[in-house]
Amino acid sequence: MILTRKLILPAALIFAIFLAGLFIYFFTSLHDAYHEAEENDLADLSNSFYAEIEHQQQLALSLATTAADNPAIQEAFASRDEKKLSALAAPGFSMLQDAGIPITQNRYHLPDGSTFFSANEPVATSEIPSHAILKANSEQKSVAGLEVQDGALVIRGVAPINYEGNHVGSVEFQIGLTPAMLQEMEERYGADWRILLLKDFITSASTAEEGPTDDLRVISRTEGATLFNTPESYQQALSGAMSITHPSQAGRDYALQSSPIYDYSGQIIGVLDIVYDHTHISASQNTRLVLAAAASTLVLILGLLALFLLIRRTLQPIQVLTRAASEISEGNQMAYVNLKPESDEIGILIDAFNRMTSQLRGSITDLEQRVAERTHDLEEQSNRLRLAAEISQSSLSVKRLDELLERSARLIYERFNYYHVGIFLIDSEKKYASLVASPTEAGRQMLDSRHRIKIGESNTVGRVAATGEPRIATGAALDNASGNNPLLPDTRAELALPLKVEERVIGILDIHSASPQAFKPEDVSVMLVLADQLASAIERTRLLEESTNTLNELERAYGRITRTGWQKFVNSGRIRNKGYRFDNIRLEPLGQLSASGFEALQKGDTVLSNGNGTNQEVAIPIKFRGQTIGVVHAKLREGYGENAISTLELAVDRLASSLESARLYEEARVRADREQAISQITSAISSSSDYETILRTTVREIGHALTETEVGIQILGDLTQAGPGEEKN
Repeated sequence: MILTRKLILPAALIFAIFLAGLFIYFFTSLHDAYHEAEENDLADLSNSFYAEIEHQQQLALSLATTAADNPAIQEAFASRDEKKLSALAAPGFSMLQDAGIPITQNRYHLPDGSTFFSANEPVATSEIPSHAILKANSEQKSVAGLEVQDGALVIRGVAPINYEGNHVGSVEFQIGLTPAMLQEMEERYGADWRILLLKDFITSASTAEEGPTDDLRVISRTEGATLFNTPESYQQALSGAMSITHPSQAGRDYALQSSPIYDYSGQIIGVLDIVYDHTHISASQNTRLVLAAAASTLVLILGLLALFLLIRRTLQPIQVLTRAASEISEGNQMAYVNLKPESDEIGILIDAFNRMTSQLRGSITDLEQRVAERTHDLEEQSNRLRLAAEISQSSLSVKRLDELLERSARLIYERFNYYHVGIFLIDSEKKYASLVASPTEAGRQMLDSRHRIKIGESNTVGRVAATGEPRIATGAALDNASGNNPLLPDTRAELALPLKVEERVIGILDIHSASPQAFKPEDVSVMLVLADQLASAIERTRLLEESTNTLNELERAYGRITRTGWQKFVNSGRIRNKGYRFDNIRLEPLGQLSASGFEALQKGDTVLSNGNGTNQEVAIPIKFRGQTIGVVHAKLREGYGENAISTLELAVDRLASSLESARLYEEARVRADREQAISQITSAISSSSDYETILRTTVREIGHALTETEVGIQILGDLTQAGPGEEKN
């Protein structure tokens, strides 16, 4: 079930992402298509408006051109005959109005732009000439287009009038851009229209409405055009670009297009707004999106359900395999997948699993057997290591080399149950390896015969002593050894291990076994460790013995020096009294030892005895460097015990060191005095170079140095010719 979830969740996620992407693509495509169609419709509406303006421009220009080309009108206008001109123009103007053409002006202008005649209203003398009229008169060519007049947007058509080759003025036809025209376009195209002019073109008398910005005013609109565009959109339109937004108001959706309005000269004078209500289209689009979302959700649910059933049916054999694997992991080696394998991958997996379980049962049985064997080997190896550790531990307490060798050989022989064990040591000349320890009967015979093997011989011990590498000899190798020992007839395998200290071979551990397969690799590794520890113990014990012997020699030498020094010091006569006695009242010299003191002096140990009465006498030798140099004798009153004697012994030890220091100081002082006297004599002798003076000075200085001594000096010639009392010059 877990595997089903692991498979279906990513599949469901991918499927959902795919449907979401498809829905987003459908929504985006539908939305883009809708807006593209809407923008095209708005562009068509805008083009229709400008086409209508163009049509009105052409109409106004055509009427102006027709009037300007009429000879009668040319003649009447050239002669400035207002009545004739009225008779010619007024009927045509009335006829056009009766025909429904929205002509608002028909006027004739002089070359300076002033109005000479108007067919529909009196002439205002103060009226400022239009720019289009001035342009037509100055350039003497027709002009048509939009122009602002008195705050209103009009369509002018102006044509110049020439009579007999002279320019006499111009004729103007004007069509008003009225709300009726916008209402007609609303009825025709189904959109609301609004015209906004720049504030600069609006007069104070105009009835224009407030615009969406400070720069614009509404001059004409349909009734439904109440929704304004954004200020940015109007700024964009005044810059010459079209802008479309999609605002909403009162629950309805709109499309609002703002586009620039140009006059006859190409100048932007305002903005045209087209407001299109597309609520029904948005509702239709939303309905399509809801249906698409519902269809996508239904497809997702059905797809996931089908995917779940398919995956579950496909993975059912894997669930059976999982249960079987769990049973095997819990110890049931008889687990088996009872399914008919098919030809697909899962069928191959089932077949392989059944074969694997069969092999696993056989492997487990074999592994258990091997584990048992390995456990037995490990137990034996552990036992060998334990025995080796015991042997090494027992050798630590041994202080003598011969005892260490004998004990180690015996323990190896007894604990490992070998046929023969021997320990060889290499002599100082590195020529022979001599047997020094063996617990067997054959080993004792070889020890009695001082058995030794020359280093480098072809036998096992000789080769190991020469190479420093362990060696095992069995079978033919053992029979061919020149040193094969007749005292060991039952030997079937021999192991010789070097006893090495810092890569220096000091001996060989020779082991014999009656079994040809006795020395396995694990046995050799244990014995190598034991040989290294034995070599370290031998070297340590040997160094300990050498150090002990050296220390004893030093102590004996220091003892002799100390004894000789005290004998010379006592015999020198520099000691006035050899001892003192204190009886708690007075201190007096002591010249004779007591019996217990003499005994302590002879034995060198403390002597306890009972004196005359209950007092206990103790005599403690004064010893320094093992030499007795004096005795302290004390008579203890009743109540003094071992603590007092111990205190006296400690004090005597300090006394011995102090006496030795005093003696050494005295000898050093005497030696210094002697050296000073010799230096004085030498200085006095060296102060003169005269022969007689040197002799006299020498005799005098020696006499001064040796008081109360007669000193003589004489230089002799041939000693063989002078007898006693004779002089020889």
